[in-house]
Amino acid sequence: MKYLGRVLVFAAALVAMGQSAPAPDQAKLQPFVSLVQQQFGTTFTLMEKSPTPVMTADLDGDGIEDLVVVAQSKDPLPDSYQFKYQVQDPYNSFFGFGDIRETAGMGRLDPRQNHALLVIFGSGPQAWRASAPKAKFVLLNVPFDSIEVGRMLVKKKKPPINVIKAVEAQVMESSVFWDAKKKRWRWEPGNTLD
Repeated sequence: MKYLGRVLVFAAALVAMGQSAPAPDQAKLQPFVSLVQQQFGTTFTLMEKSPTPVMTADLDGDGIEDLVVVAQSKDPLPDSYQFKYQVQDPYNSFFGFGDIRETAGMGRLDPRQNHALLVIFGSGPQAWRASAPKAKFVLLNVPFDSIEVGRMLVKKKKPPINVIKAVEAQVMESSVFWDAKKKRWRWEPGNTLD
């Protein structure tokens, strides 16, 4: 009888592994498609098939909701001046490669990682919906299969901050967070997954 119970649990696990995450509702994503092009330019496209293409949280600690969008772009650097966003590579900066002009094309080498995180820091009562946000960023080369909001304790005597938890299936969970003191995004490795 014990053996039959184990077989049933194993079969249920196999069925669960074969099921994919439900696709995001396309109608709900449509406003974000136009927002991405309005705020970042026509070279960016929303990755609608991402498990979490859009998420909101207060990422800079000012009490105003911010937005994170998973997108693709063949060349994110040229439009940064016109659309007033900063391009950063927190992942490669962690390993000592800080020049974005050198690392911008690295994500295109691996089609599974050819994506960017677009971040809009909200401003005023409209938060990230404001026509003139507080700041905008394009984060390149962050490895993930899905993203979610996480919390992390950065300093012992300060409250935890919200972070972008980048989850790589069967590899690790890492954190991407805003370092207000240094005015840049940072990547930190996290727990390894089984």
